[in-house]
Amino acid sequence: MSELARDPRFVEGVALYEASRYWHAHEAWEALWRAADDDAHRRLLQGLIQVAAALHHLTARRDAEACLRVLARARAKLDGLPEVVGGVDVRALREGAGRCAGEVARGGFDPSVAPPVCGAVAP
Repeated sequence: MSELARDPRFVEGVALYEASRYWHAHEAWEALWRAADDDAHRRLLQGLIQVAAALHHLTARRDAEACLRVLARARAKLDGLPEVVGGVDVRALREGAGRCAGEVARGGFDPSVAPPVCGAVAP
Protein backbone atom coordinates (compact mmCIF):
# COMPACT_ATOMS: atom_id res chain seq x y z
CA MET A 1 0.00 0.00 0.00
CA SER A 2 1.33 3.43 -0.81
CA GLU A 3 2.27 6.13 1.64
CA LEU A 4 -0.80 8.25 0.79
CA ALA A 5 -3.32 5.46 1.39
CA ARG A 6 -1.70 4.74 4.78
CA ASP A 7 -1.60 8.35 5.93
CA PRO A 8 -3.92 8.73 8.95
CA ARG A 9 -5.33 11.99 7.55
CA PHE A 10 -6.25 10.26 4.31
CA VAL A 11 -7.81 7.31 6.14
CA GLU A 12 -9.73 9.71 8.39
CA GLY A 13 -11.04 11.56 5.32
CA VAL A 14 -12.23 8.30 3.75
CA ALA A 15 -14.06 7.32 6.95
CA LEU A 16 -15.69 10.75 7.18
CA TYR A 17 -16.69 10.64 3.52
CA GLU A 18 -18.18 7.18 3.87
CA ALA A 19 -20.17 8.47 6.87
CA SER A 20 -21.57 11.25 4.60
CA ARG A 21 -19.64 13.88 6.55
CA TYR A 22 -18.44 15.48 3.34
CA TRP A 23 -17.30 18.83 4.70
CA HIS A 24 -15.21 17.14 7.38
CA ALA A 25 -13.68 14.78 4.80
CA HIS A 26 -12.81 17.83 2.71
CA GLU A 27 -11.02 19.35 5.71
CA ALA A 28 -9.09 16.14 6.48
CA TRP A 29 -7.81 15.89 2.90
CA GLU A 30 -7.02 19.58 2.56
CA ALA A 31 -4.05 19.35 4.95
CA LEU A 32 -2.63 16.52 2.84
CA TRP A 33 -3.23 18.43 -0.39
CA ARG A 34 -1.41 21.50 0.90
CA ALA A 35 1.60 19.39 1.92
CA ALA A 36 1.75 17.17 -1.19
CA ASP A 37 4.74 17.69 -3.44
CA ASP A 38 3.88 15.03 -6.05
CA ASP A 39 1.69 16.45 -8.85
CA ALA A 40 -0.43 13.30 -9.23
CA HIS A 41 -1.09 13.17 -5.47
CA ARG A 42 -1.98 16.88 -5.44
CA ARG A 43 -4.42 16.46 -8.34
CA LEU A 44 -5.97 13.36 -6.78
CA LEU A 45 -6.40 15.08 -3.43
CA GLN A 46 -7.84 18.19 -5.03
CA GLY A 47 -10.28 16.02 -6.97
CA LEU A 48 -11.31 14.21 -3.78
CA ILE A 49 -11.75 17.53 -1.98
CA GLN A 50 -13.91 18.81 -4.82
CA VAL A 51 -16.08 15.66 -4.89
CA ALA A 52 -16.64 16.00 -1.15
CA ALA A 53 -17.43 19.72 -1.53
CA ALA A 54 -19.88 18.95 -4.34
CA LEU A 55 -21.72 16.43 -2.19
CA HIS A 56 -21.75 18.92 0.68
CA HIS A 57 -23.48 21.41 -1.63
CA LEU A 58 -26.03 18.76 -2.54
CA THR A 59 -26.73 17.29 0.87
CA ALA A 60 -26.33 20.22 3.26
CA ARG A 61 -27.36 23.09 1.03
CA ARG A 62 -29.66 21.31 -1.42
CA ASP A 63 -27.88 23.16 -4.22
CA ALA A 64 -27.77 20.86 -7.24
CA GLU A 65 -26.33 23.53 -9.54
CA ALA A 66 -23.35 24.15 -7.26
CA CYS A 67 -22.90 20.41 -6.90
CA LEU A 68 -22.73 19.99 -10.68
CA ARG A 69 -20.27 22.88 -11.10
CA VAL A 70 -17.90 21.49 -8.48
CA LEU A 71 -18.23 17.91 -9.78
CA ALA A 72 -17.24 19.17 -13.24
CA ARG A 73 -14.10 20.75 -11.77
CA ALA A 74 -13.36 17.53 -9.85
CA ARG A 75 -13.72 15.40 -12.93
CA ALA A 76 -11.44 17.73 -14.90
CA LYS A 77 -8.84 17.50 -12.13
CA LEU A 78 -9.01 13.67 -12.14
CA ASP A 79 -8.91 13.32 -15.94
CA GLY A 80 -5.53 12.23 -17.20
CA LEU A 81 -4.41 10.69 -13.92
CA PRO A 82 -3.39 7.03 -13.93
CA GLU A 83 -6.04 4.50 -12.87
CA VAL A 84 -4.39 4.20 -9.45
CA VAL A 85 -2.57 6.98 -7.61
CA GLY A 86 -1.23 6.63 -4.11
CA GLY A 87 -3.16 3.40 -3.63
CA VAL A 88 -6.48 5.06 -4.57
CA ASP A 89 -8.65 3.71 -7.38
CA VAL A 90 -8.90 6.90 -9.45
CA ARG A 91 -10.88 5.15 -12.17
CA ALA A 92 -13.61 4.20 -9.68
CA LEU A 93 -13.63 7.74 -8.31
CA ARG A 94 -13.98 9.25 -11.81
CA GLU A 95 -16.76 6.82 -12.68
CA GLY A 96 -18.56 7.51 -9.40
CA ALA A 97 -18.33 11.25 -9.92
CA GLY A 98 -19.72 10.82 -13.43
CA ARG A 99 -22.65 8.72 -12.20
CA CYS A 100 -23.30 11.26 -9.47
CA ALA A 101 -23.32 14.15 -11.94
CA GLY A 102 -25.70 12.30 -14.25
CA GLU A 103 -28.12 11.51 -11.43
CA VAL A 104 -28.00 15.07 -10.07
CA ALA A 105 -28.60 16.50 -13.55
CA ARG A 106 -31.66 14.25 -13.91
CA GLY A 107 -32.87 15.34 -10.46
CA GLY A 108 -32.90 11.78 -9.11
CA PHE A 109 -29.74 11.46 -7.03
CA ASP A 110 -30.23 10.25 -3.46
CA PRO A 111 -26.87 10.61 -1.70
CA SER A 112 -27.96 8.47 1.23
CA VAL A 113 -28.46 5.50 -1.10
CA ALA A 114 -25.83 5.90 -3.80
CA PRO A 115 -22.89 8.16 -2.98
CA PRO A 116 -20.08 8.04 -5.54
CA VAL A 117 -17.18 5.76 -4.77
CA CYS A 118 -14.38 7.67 -3.05
CA GLY A 119 -11.07 6.69 -1.61
CA ALA A 120 -11.40 3.07 -2.67
CA VAL A 121 -7.95 1.84 -1.80
CA ALA A 122 -6.65 -0.28 -4.63
CA PRO A 123 -5.21 -3.73 -3.85
